[in-house]
Amino acid sequence: MKRISLLLLSVFALSVANAQVKKSDQFDFSISDPYQVVDGQKIYFSKGGEVLAIKIVRGGYVFQKFSGAKLNESKRQKDEIIPDGFLLEGFKEFNGRFFMFYSIYDRPNLTEQLFVREIDFDNANFKDLGKMLFNVKGKVTGAFTSTGFGFGFKVTDKFDFYTTFDESKLIIQYRRAPEEKRDALNKDIIGMHVYDGDMVELWSDDVTMPYTEKKMNNIGYTVDKKGNGYILAEVYKDETTRRVDKEGNANYDLELIRIDGEDREISTSKINLKDKFIIDLGFFEGKNDEIVIAGYFGKDYRAGTDGVFMFKLDENGAVSDEVSYEVPVDVMSMYMSERAQEKMQKKDDKGNVSMPNMVLREIVFSNDGSLTIIGEKYYVVSHYNSKTGQTTYTYHYEEILMTRVNGNGELAWMKKLPKRQSGGAGRGGMSYFLMNGKDSQYVLFLDNVKNMEIGINDYPAGHSDGRGGYLTGFKVDDATGDLTKISIFNTADVNEMSLYQFNTGRIVELSDNEFAVEFYKKKKEDVMVKVTLNE
Repeated sequence: MKRISLLLLSVFALSVANAQVKKSDQFDFSISDPYQVVDGQKIYFSKGGEVLAIKIVRGGYVFQKFSGAKLNESKRQKDEIIPDGFLLEGFKEFNGRFFMFYSIYDRPNLTEQLFVREIDFDNANFKDLGKMLFNVKGKVTGAFTSTGFGFGFKVTDKFDFYTTFDESKLIIQYRRAPEEKRDALNKDIIGMHVYDGDMVELWSDDVTMPYTEKKMNNIGYTVDKKGNGYILAEVYKDETTRRVDKEGNANYDLELIRIDGEDREISTSKINLKDKFIIDLGFFEGKNDEIVIAGYFGKDYRAGTDGVFMFKLDENGAVSDEVSYEVPVDVMSMYMSERAQEKMQKKDDKGNVSMPNMVLREIVFSNDGSLTIIGEKYYVVSHYNSKTGQTTYTYHYEEILMTRVNGNGELAWMKKLPKRQSGGAGRGGMSYFLMNGKDSQYVLFLDNVKNMEIGINDYPAGHSDGRGGYLTGFKVDDATGDLTKISIFNTADVNEMSLYQFNTGRIVELSDNEFAVEFYKKKKEDVMVKVTLNE
């Protein structure tokens, strides 16, 4: 049973008296002067209240600088240096500096090469022509991802980049192509290169996993501020790759593999989650130097999320402060009809209720030692057309689950936030953006305009990505979890201007209380919108 007296659920009511939606007093926004659009792959950085946009276009990169109170375009220039064989690996802000990483495969020497170019934020250009960080003899494996931009650029997933919480260390990780084709014989070799804040390499090594590829499944990587590397893995109990045995029990152990940053010694330790099945988890580094592993668990491998778990690792990799919290059925059944809630309660009486398709998104650490674990319901539905033989996909980003844990490990509150978004182009303008206020957190997203006129507990209308919407969300009180509905603007009427092509990935944080997002306004012009939280 998921009824727990530890959580007090409040019933909220929101009266909507007028058809006209009132803008929330906590937010102001401004719009820049229009400027000529630049189509291409886009990445945004911010520093000192300014924004730097880098757009990969046919034949190079366009740098745009946005400055001043309205974030008007203040500088634009192009760089056309693209090496032969260029494959973009990603952009990264690290220790107050900005970098682009790319790889080139040296075919004659059968060598994979990773390069970096530092970005000059102030002058809106690259600082240098790039340098090679390291090369890897042989192939590096990774999932290929097409950018879909049509300009001949490809983004690969051969190299992964992780930074510590204080941004004092960067780890670049990759997997060598296996020598043996059979998973039962091959042991993964993970390459690791650790850098300090000045991009000076501290150490690098190839780490051979203690088990064969068939025996284990690596599910997470991180590095601590001392340069020690960590790998979290599921290690199967038998020679099969089944996560569940014939009795329905977990057929794997969760093991933490630690690579010492000084001598590269490998140590392993098992993490006992007892009868819990892992749904999703992630590595996070807290403000007190400890590493936090948190995620969602299920009691039945065939079902969804039943609760939240969390534990910490000390500097030696030892596990401590393990806690878990079940999601109450009262939370699961929020924003449903009375009849649907009754049905869920009956299912709960039989132990058959859970939250499907929950994905862990982030952990927010507060100065008082408390933290908030945030997840989102996400799933993809495929649609096969027998006439054309084509398969299309619909991406769903729905309700958000927030769990607040006090500094002493006690559950403070758990809340579900209503949201229903769907679209056919990946993430696009869906999911959410988080702002941290003084005593609250603001969960912002683009929503159906119809939802501006419903109560906070009502089942929301679905929002279709790419059709405009209202930039809205919830203010969540840190102490109580109480929700307040907020609204910022309707993209169809922003100071008598219609804005288009909202994309969550275009949101760039300017400071704790400001962010900016680029919109298309038609007539081949873009604008930058700056949103300010007033507390």
